Amino acid sequence: MIQETNLTGQVALVTGGGRGLGRAIALRLAAAGAHVAIAARSTDQLAETVAQVQLAGGHAQAFVADVTDQHAVDEMTQAVERALGPVSLLVNNAGTGGPVGPLWENDPLVWWRCIEINLRGTFLCCQAVAPGMIARRQGRIVNMVSDAGTLVLSYLSAYVVGKTALIRLTEVLAQELQPHGVSAF
Repeated sequence: MIQETNLTGQVALVTGGGRGLGRAIALRLAAAGAHVAIAARSTDQLAETVAQVQLAGGHAQAFVADVTDQHAVDEMTQAVERALGPVSLLVNNAGTGGPVGPLWENDPLVWWRCIEINLRGTFLCCQAVAPGMIARRQGRIVNMVSDAGTLVLSYLSAYVVGKTALIRLTEVLAQELQPHGVSAF
């Protein structure tokens, strides 16, 4: 039997929430009663996700931000907390597959951009919300990874490296947050 989760009164921040899995996560969190802050770079996709949440009877608000920009992440987090309250659940879903092809043929800037989005973006968002969660002695952080972080997949080196690092980052973060009543997954 599936137990329904009640998130009434909680604020969930979902990065990469404008489409795909991020949109589905935002819809489910809103259905569970959370006020959902949906972050992404695309205004039109954010508007569509917010509209779908509201149509389903939930509460959501859009926040445009590039998660690889520390200033933008700090401003976004402050705006979320002013509008909705303290973030109690962070879902780091923003990501990219990066360049496809042999490592020696990848554009170094595109390769590194994949690492920035998948790893730096998650790091910055965790860093922005963790102090408040620690102060309140409660909160949850969910970092979206994939099997690619545990496999060797030819022609996807940036994605594999980023997701592998993200798995380790999450494990370290979980260990550091545990004594403070905050969980990371």
